[in-house]
Amino acid sequence: MTPPPLPKPVGDSLILTGASLPKSQADKTLQGAGSGFSFFGGREDKYQNAADLYVQAANAFKMQKQGQHRPIRFARPAALKLTVAPAYIDLEAGKAFEKAAEVFTKNLNEPDDAANSLIDAFKAYRKTDAQSAVRCVKVAIQRYCAKGNFRRAAGQQEALAEVYEQELGDTKSALEALESAASWYEGDNANALANKLWIKVADMAAFEGDYYKAIENYEKVAAVSIDNNLMKYSVKDYFLKAGICHLASGDMVATHRALDKYRDMDPSFATQREHMLLVDLCEAIEEKNKDQFTDKLYQYDQMSKLDKWKTGMLVKVKNTIEEADDEFA
Repeated sequence: MTPPPLPKPVGDSLILTGASLPKSQADKTLQGAGSGFSFFGGREDKYQNAADLYVQAANAFKMQKQGQHRPIRFARPAALKLTVAPAYIDLEAGKAFEKAAEVFTKNLNEPDDAANSLIDAFKAYRKTDAQSAVRCVKVAIQRYCAKGNFRRAAGQQEALAEVYEQELGDTKSALEALESAASWYEGDNANALANKLWIKVADMAAFEGDYYKAIENYEKVAAVSIDNNLMKYSVKDYFLKAGICHLASGDMVATHRALDKYRDMDPSFATQREHMLLVDLCEAIEEKNKDQFTDKLYQYDQMSKLDKWKTGMLVKVKNTIEEADDEFA
């Protein structure tokens, strides 16, 4: 996402002293720390002070956005101030956090503090400069992995996936990030968090047409949920989603085999409405009867509301019936 153009400032400064003063002090302190020996303090202390001032400046920008200071003054109409100023503040906060991270890394050898500052930069950039957000969080994730803190790395990898999906529209990268996060959660025995992400991977893969990846993940989560009292209620939904993916693939032989498999995995599934729906839809598809297909969906929806994912996928399946009708017309 390209950052919005910045408005022309009034006078010499675009931002309030509350945010600009510590930023200016940080720049001067950093420059002074690298300029040679000082009689009034060690170099390391100056670098630490510079890093602290950058963090202070970044937080001042954040407070400014939250309305705890007067709004930024632009040489533009007031209506424009409200739409442009928050984006500008986010960018400046992100830059200050990144500068703090740079000092922590290059001058203080504090990679953990650097990683924390980069996460703050990621949060500041997220809605305004998604590419910079991605750059920052990737470095932080590498640090968490290097320390063996895979739970924390997984959480940030999940946030990275959201940026890929929501801000950049990059589904492929989002899927890769989610799969990594899910694997790290599994490795840390955070199975509930991992399963939630495997289901999200399956949902996204199905919409991208990768039905077999989707089926694999639905079945994997279903298998570990059957004997879990807290999770077994969701098994029928996972089987339904996997069954819909089989229907979308157009392989009816594989679909019937899958239904046999699901009944073996969980005998109670044969009595569920989700199972009956899949059986009815198989029949409608095999008879190339799209009216019957629509009627069965309507009946099911009256009792159990179809969510957006199921509706979207079933429209794709219905379209395959219409295409089959056209071929024989």
